[in-house]
Amino acid sequence: MRVRSFILASCAGNVPFASSFAALSSTVVRSTAFQARLSTTNTLRCRHRHERIALLHQTSQNALSSHPSNEAGFITIGTVTLLVPSSSSEISTFGSKSPVSPPSFRLAAEQLARKIQQFSDGTISTRVVTPQEIQDGKDEACLESNALVALGLKSPSDIQYLSQTFRKRRSRRQENQSINSCQFAVGCGGNNYAPIVGPYDEANPSILATIAPWTDIAAGKRLATQMTELFQKNTSDEFALAIMLFFNQFSGSKIPWVQHSIDVTWEKGLFQNAKEIYGMITKCGPCIARCLNDENCSSCLKALDQIDTRDQVTSYRTVVSYESELLRDFSLCILQKNNIFECRAEIPSIPYVKPMDTWRGTQVTTEISRGIMIGHLAGVDESLEGSLNLDVSWKVACGANVAYDQFPSQNQLFYPDSRGKDLWYDPVFRVETIDGRNVWCKRHYKVRNGRVPGTFRFSVLDNGVTSNEFWTIVDAADDLSWVVFHYAGAAGAVGQRYLGGLLCTPDGKLPKDERELERIWSVLRSAEIEPWELFVVDNDDKSPGALAAGPAPLDYYRKVASVVG
Repeated sequence: MRVRSFILASCAGNVPFASSFAALSSTVVRSTAFQARLSTTNTLRCRHRHERIALLHQTSQNALSSHPSNEAGFITIGTVTLLVPSSSSEISTFGSKSPVSPPSFRLAAEQLARKIQQFSDGTISTRVVTPQEIQDGKDEACLESNALVALGLKSPSDIQYLSQTFRKRRSRRQENQSINSCQFAVGCGGNNYAPIVGPYDEANPSILATIAPWTDIAAGKRLATQMTELFQKNTSDEFALAIMLFFNQFSGSKIPWVQHSIDVTWEKGLFQNAKEIYGMITKCGPCIARCLNDENCSSCLKALDQIDTRDQVTSYRTVVSYESELLRDFSLCILQKNNIFECRAEIPSIPYVKPMDTWRGTQVTTEISRGIMIGHLAGVDESLEGSLNLDVSWKVACGANVAYDQFPSQNQLFYPDSRGKDLWYDPVFRVETIDGRNVWCKRHYKVRNGRVPGTFRFSVLDNGVTSNEFWTIVDAADDLSWVVFHYAGAAGAVGQRYLGGLLCTPDGKLPKDERELERIWSVLRSAEIEPWELFVVDNDDKSPGALAAGPAPLDYYRKVASVVG
């Protein structure tokens, strides 16, 4: 029996009810975590943070140094070493769904270092080295770092160094009785070289890891399994997430990116679990009862109880398979109104992304920025010259967030509200549900001008939870054939933070001109996004999934928003 079901059974005296209730408590974060990418608002509290963000930008350029600058006021809480093949020609397994060829392990690791810096708010220092470099006098980098992750080592000499280094680290750990270290070998042949996570050592297993799930060694074993699964997905987001989970658990410091959870876990402890369960029952009992008595809602709970809470894509697919007002009522009660899990999250401030300052040879203004957002949508007075007067502003050709940018048929509509001061943003996208159906999902967000032209603040109360994002127009073609957006956001009530970037075009296809693509890749790199991190979006309206879903409800909100909004 899962921990969640066990504790709930103790409180409710009914195991089936407990299991369903457990799943329900996971529903909200899974639903809203995806919506957080499409939702948005108030961001950065720009005015009093501009100087700090500029310093953070300077710090982010030092992501590969062993001791990053603390000019922005951050203290380094831990170090990571990424050990890559000595041969620079070794191609990695990252970027399999991107529009470009996979990077070498060296280039991939350098971007992973930057991503770790971003996710940790500059508090974790990462270094990239090879066995050859280490043999030339940099051995301490691998031996002394808190986390050592070897990536794709295959040659006999590299493997020999890996084995020796893991043995040395294991010996030092035993001598010092340290629990703030970990080591993994990812894609290094058929051997995983017995990972270590905190007090857990796969090579020297303790019976406590099995019989005493509340202990640190058991937590280390659970985390070792989770980190291995995340590493094997070969995406920068999930790799960095695994590192954050380790430091949050065993560094002695909390990592805001992952410190909050709505799950009942051994790591939280009995008191906190009981407090949260009591709060849910006493404050949201009627919502729970209504959901459990509804066949569709209870089916959703059962399905959610079977999947990993960290897998936001699968979670969201599950939610939209059974989406209902009952689930939305529960999220409003448990998260937004009562904040049962005491979550909070701020919009990430690293990396600093500079908005475009000139377009078509003139200084970018708020009016120009709004026109670029509106793009190609027909029937809008603010449309710019070059608009194709389509039924959408833009289509997402590819995006850089693993959780949010893999869904097919992503349509964007930007248009003024009835007063003309703000914009509405209606993303309409297709989801392949867990039971094989194709359905359209749609959302409705308020967009306000940022303090700097080319920046915007998005907000929404979606499924009962307020989400906020800060968008930047990084660059756009003079003929409006493409635009690059960067976004950073948070859904505070569920403790979620996220980063991403989008390449959008009128038809959702990549530009064919190689010189234009190179310019776009350069623009993305200026936002600290590598092209291999992108996920190509399937926008084929003749695909079996698109035909099964039927016409996209593009005007669902627009028909009334321009009148009453």
